[in-house]
Amino acid sequence: MLKLSLPENLYFGTKTDYVVEAIRTAILVGDLLPGTKVTEQQVKDLLKVSSSPVREAFHQLEAEGLLTRNPHVGTKVTEMDIQDAKELYFIQSLLQGTAVQISTKNLKEEDIHEAERLNNEIERMCKGRIDVKGLRVVNYKLHMILCGANVYPWLTRLISALWVRFPSQSLWLMPKRPMMSFQQHEKIIKAIKKRDELLAGSLMKEHLESSMKALYG
Repeated sequence: MLKLSLPENLYFGTKTDYVVEAIRTAILVGDLLPGTKVTEQQVKDLLKVSSSPVREAFHQLEAEGLLTRNPHVGTKVTEMDIQDAKELYFIQSLLQGTAVQISTKNLKEEDIHEAERLNNEIERMCKGRIDVKGLRVVNYKLHMILCGANVYPWLTRLISALWVRFPSQSLWLMPKRPMMSFQQHEKIIKAIKKRDELLAGSLMKEHLESSMKALYG
């Protein structure tokens, strides 16, 4: 059964924006896995909207590469092979490393405190049964802050658009990997607190490269 994670506490200018964000969020948290078939009727019924915004949202998400439409099979969440995933991690390591570097001296203290709070939440979630969906959401929010969402919004929008394509669950299910991510985040935050932009950017790049290596060798 199709499940959409409805965005909360957000304002959407149009119904198309609402549908796009609902589907994006469902892909981000792993409710819509690669290869999952999605029909206009299902989305209409779940979101209580008409055909027009759903159709427009499908076109937009197809253009972004998140959905793939085939006249014989229908519309599915785009699947990704290993080479595509490696390339995505490589691009993200460059983008996020640069974003952290150029944002470090401009991040406000409240942004840094929020990043620390989110990373502490990751540490807490690592103890006991792993909540993959929850970890993905908190990790995403943390990375967006570290990359300077409040400093360079257009750059972080680009990073966010690519982020949704990341493999949805594998990394967080690997033994010791969630705690390793917490520790790597901690080092990045410490470098940011010292306003050492070169070190912070380098650590973020290494963090993503290590994730890629853990998943794909």
